[in-house]
Amino acid sequence: MHARKDMLSDELRGLHSLAIIGMEKNAGKTTVLNRILEEARQGGDLPRPLAITSIGRDGEEKDVVTSTKKPKIYVESGTLVATASSFLSRCHLTKEILASTDVRTPLGEVVLFRAISDGFVEIAGPSSVEGVRSIKEAFLAIDPGCFYIVDGAISRKSTAGHFLTEGAVLCAGASLDPSMRVVLKKTAAMVEQFQLPAAPKMFSKVFSETQAKAAICEEGELLEVEGDLAFTMASEIANKLTEKSEALLLRGVVTESFFKSLLQKVSLKGVQVVIEDATRLFISAGYIDLLKRQGVVLEVLQPIELRAVCLNPFSPRGADFEADVFQREMKKMIPIPVYDVGRM
Repeated sequence: MHARKDMLSDELRGLHSLAIIGMEKNAGKTTVLNRILEEARQGGDLPRPLAITSIGRDGEEKDVVTSTKKPKIYVESGTLVATASSFLSRCHLTKEILASTDVRTPLGEVVLFRAISDGFVEIAGPSSVEGVRSIKEAFLAIDPGCFYIVDGAISRKSTAGHFLTEGAVLCAGASLDPSMRVVLKKTAAMVEQFQLPAAPKMFSKVFSETQAKAAICEEGELLEVEGDLAFTMASEIANKLTEKSEALLLRGVVTESFFKSLLQKVSLKGVQVVIEDATRLFISAGYIDLLKRQGVVLEVLQPIELRAVCLNPFSPRGADFEADVFQREMKKMIPIPVYDVGRM
């Protein structure tokens, strides 16, 4: 008997929605999507039907930017697909059109269909978080039990946050940097970011009570702070933080430059800094450790279940990594399962 092949779908048990995120182009996102689709055809333990879309464009034979060859997307009968109207003729299978949406793309309105036969599809989905949310709601209206998958575009880790999906798979590879050490370090830092701890549930209620970009919790009171996180707010926050301040709530994108500016003015030692989710945090590798050393308690309102990291040791630029070494070293650095897309 043959040994059972490791199933990526085993890592996805209990989820009903998933984001596939690439740290760079050619990281292997579409290969991972195809692996999930194939395992579903083979009886993998996933909710059915699968419902797929993409931020950006996927499934074409050649990348429209780099002209490199790309894997095509093959779906089975029953799969739900959301793609731009102009791409319907590029989906080589029998289909049942289910709904038009109000989600517009440069390639036309996003249309939902059900595959009636097996075949190849090309997907061009919504480019915004709001569009992704609308497509998800449309899929769930058609079949509340579907397994919703978003193939995220380059640098669009936001598909995993904003309360859009329950879990995520992160793809990283030689296309990120010609140095394996750099790729390992950046990937481990992103994994750490995705695994930021959940804030106490009380903060969900607190967040709902204000639309301010920042607010300070102090002795049961909520003090809103006016301004812009990217510019003036660091000074305003510093002026209002006191020794009695228990938590700092930050809404929207939070950058490393904001933290640097704030920490030049005031200590955050022992203060719970709560952001909405890890996708809103834009910092360099190792910066979370620096914040920890300064006593900053960084937490998220919505944790993201990062279920696996998938590695692509090949780069279209020719700076390939040795696959076994790449996978072995990554396993040493992160506490979650690691797969090699080249062996999928």
